Amino acid sequence: MAHAGSRLEAFLVPAARKLPSNSAYLAHLAASAGDPDLIRLASNENTEPPSPRVREALESAFLDANLSPPPSPPLQLALAERHGVEPSQVLVTAGSTEVIDAVFRTFLRAGSEVVLPDPSWPVYRRRLDALEARVVDVPLGADDGGFHYDADRLLAAITGETRLVVVCSPNNPTGNAMETADVKRIADTGFPMLLDAAYADFDPARDPMHLVHEYDNVIVTRTFSKAYCLAGVRVGYAVGAAAALDYVDRFLVPGSSVSSPALHAGLAALEDEAYHRHQIERITGERERLLPLLRELGLRAYPSAGNFLALDCSERANGAAGLAASVLMHGVVVRPLGSLVRISIGRRHENDTLLLALARVVEAEGTS
Repeated sequence: MAHAGSRLEAFLVPAARKLPSNSAYLAHLAASAGDPDLIRLASNENTEPPSPRVREALESAFLDANLSPPPSPPLQLALAERHGVEPSQVLVTAGSTEVIDAVFRTFLRAGSEVVLPDPSWPVYRRRLDALEARVVDVPLGADDGGFHYDADRLLAAITGETRLVVVCSPNNPTGNAMETADVKRIADTGFPMLLDAAYADFDPARDPMHLVHEYDNVIVTRTFSKAYCLAGVRVGYAVGAAAALDYVDRFLVPGSSVSSPALHAGLAALEDEAYHRHQIERITGERERLLPLLRELGLRAYPSAGNFLALDCSERANGAAGLAASVLMHGVVVRPLGSLVRISIGRRHENDTLLLALARVVEAEGTS
């Protein structure tokens, strides 16, 4: 068997040896699954269930579960109407992760240059490394008021070799959003721009969706995982120029993307605007309540425009991983990402349990 394994190694592409394990990246989910009593504040999920309409839609999905979904499902048409675009300008996928990966593969290959803010969602780097793309990191600015994008630095990083610019706004895991004027400055360069707006529901004043009416080089991606409570169903989409999305669509496997039940669930969630609005108001209200309380504990917490808050642990003895491990001992799962601990906004009682856990950790550190 060892001989067979070594023979297999000879056929692997270089990235297969270098990419980190997915199981390690998803360890927080494994921890949560192992103990249903743990409070899950690690995955930027919504800890409330979806709209009751989703239950009805999933039950009715049984009736056509034996059939492949149509190429232009009702959800695509509803999203086109919602955003004031043609159906050909909407691409529905199994979560926004799928379409983001397809955008990468549309514009990039081994050695291609991509401009990427740092820090940002770690999955970008994993997928770009899989393509062996050449990443040009552009550090975010940071001060006591939090992280911020430096549009001048991003623009300076764009060269004649650039093939794609990636911006996540609000940014995961730092929580800062890019101002619309700065987004337009980057779009004005004409280079392809992927604008990941997974958290834009929680920052409506800077929702970038209107830019697809002005720029044919901008692709905006969205997800139903956050404000629509459908992380487990996997529904996302992209909006952009029809010609651009036609190319992106070619990098999806025909007929094996988003499932029929997911399409039913997504449409039901989209149509229950009152429930969607309730989730946004609940989460943003809790987010603003939590920030000063975290700071009162002596933690360096940053403002956020998403459904999460970030703690800077760069000066803590055991770093972000140490703080997350200590909080886990008190029954709450949070996510260490580099020097940050990212805390998803849960329900009020879950957030109160988090605060109590952090208070106990801070107190224990003070007496050790």
